[in-house]
Amino acid sequence: MKNNYLSFLTKFINFIHYHIMPKGLWARSLLIIVIPLILLQLIIAIFFYDQHWQTISRRMANSIAGDLTFVIALMQKTDEKNLKPLFDAAQRNLKIGFFFTKNARLPTNTSLDTDSMVVSELSRALKFAFGETFSIQEGSLKKSVNIYIRQPDGLLTVTVPKKRFFSSTAYVFSAWMLGSSLLLFIVAILFLRIQVRSIKRLAKAADSLGKGHDVENFKPEGATEVRQAALAFLAMRDRIKRQLDERTTMLAGVSHDLRTPLTRMKLQLAMMKKNDALNDLNQDVLEMENMLEGYLAFARGEGKEPFKKVEVSNLVKKIVQNMRKNYPNIDLHVEQKQEIMLRPNDFSRCISNIIGNANRYAKYTKVNIGVRNNFLEITVDDDGPGIPEKNRNDVFKAFFRLDASRNQQTGGVGLGLTITKDIVIAHGGEITLAESPLGGLRVRLIFPL
Repeated sequence: MKNNYLSFLTKFINFIHYHIMPKGLWARSLLIIVIPLILLQLIIAIFFYDQHWQTISRRMANSIAGDLTFVIALMQKTDEKNLKPLFDAAQRNLKIGFFFTKNARLPTNTSLDTDSMVVSELSRALKFAFGETFSIQEGSLKKSVNIYIRQPDGLLTVTVPKKRFFSSTAYVFSAWMLGSSLLLFIVAILFLRIQVRSIKRLAKAADSLGKGHDVENFKPEGATEVRQAALAFLAMRDRIKRQLDERTTMLAGVSHDLRTPLTRMKLQLAMMKKNDALNDLNQDVLEMENMLEGYLAFARGEGKEPFKKVEVSNLVKKIVQNMRKNYPNIDLHVEQKQEIMLRPNDFSRCISNIIGNANRYAKYTKVNIGVRNNFLEITVDDDGPGIPEKNRNDVFKAFFRLDASRNQQTGGVGLGLTITKDIVIAHGGEITLAESPLGGLRVRLIFPL
């Protein structure tokens, strides 16, 4: 039974956490402060405020009953002719009106809310003082209460202003409680905004680094834990930058060392007598050179080109126009022009790889540029053989080739889509492959605006 209860409680907490709680850190932190504040106010209102109001109502009701008892005691010792001076004195000093009607009967109807705490306490106090010989009704304009008290020779009508029933301390208490809560709420908002701002800057810096942007002006700030995360981020940035620089330097040396023997091999093969075996060897050397160039281009994919704001459709239009010289069946459709931050040369190489890959295996290629949900979307459709669904993730791996449709005779060493994906990710984008409406392959690129 205990395990079932804990399991239900865990599921309930998880449901609140994932489906009801806000997603942002700022909103969640604010909620952590607001909920206890609201609970505290409810506890104060239910226990303290209710007890306070009941105590005040009882005391005021007892005060009114005591004043009436005092005046009635004086009436019994005063001649009927001298009642008016007595009532006038009571009006001046007690702010309560008195009127005596001889031989009148006690009204039986009650027009007040008997569930009200004030009326309930007043009825209790009057019952304790006069028994069942009284009645309470609403006064004129609802600004007073009429109390009818039966006397031996008539009926005493007492008009009590409603301000005698209420205390301003209750309203002062309510205003103070709400005002202090509002002040604490404003302070909490300002404090949380300052704390969350440093986390947002850290997230923005990490996103910029992931997109290949330089993060030079970032400085740790905020709480101790946030500063620790920021310092770890800066150390990670420096390690990545150092590793990339070392890799580029190493590959430059590898390029020089490998190209020298390949050049000597090509020179010696050129001086030898032509035959079939020599032609095969020439082909192997050429393939090795192409593989070396492709690998070096892939390894240097991080690039040092700065980001610029570029109108994408014009850039793609120039690429398509150049490629139409060899592949005339390319259709370009621009739904909306859009400028984004990118590295023009890397981006051009990315688009050229995709369109060139499509043209190499298809007769017709369609390029579309548009904006979808705050993302720039570029789709390239072709009517070629396409790529089987099971191989669509593999084609992004270095040196992977589909033997059936993409082999060495069609060009490439299996790095085209790998380099393309590397460039897309460096721009903060995403690349996906799917079946095209034209029957071939659809390549879809999305970039944040």
